[in-house]
Amino acid sequence: MHSEIKTIVKEFFKTQKLDQITITEEKIIKALGQNFLDKMIKQIYIQNNKIVIQTNTIEAKTELNLIKQKIKQNTQVVIK
Repeated sequence: MHSEIKTIVKEFFKTQKLDQITITEEKIIKALGQNFLDKMIKQIYIQNNKIVIQTNTIEAKTELNLIKQKIKQNTQVVIK
């Protein structure tokens, strides 16, 4: 039962492309740290098959643009 629920949740994440958001968050945490993610990023979401990252400050946007190549996946990353 537990494994069935787990597989259903994984499938839901894949169909909604939420797994790409979690992978992007993990890469940001690895490069810049959890504190950066908590304080500098407002929202991460998917719009028109693009991952959109909204930041609080222009400095955060600059930092993300510097590590954008590490974040890059199959989908395009847009930083606002």
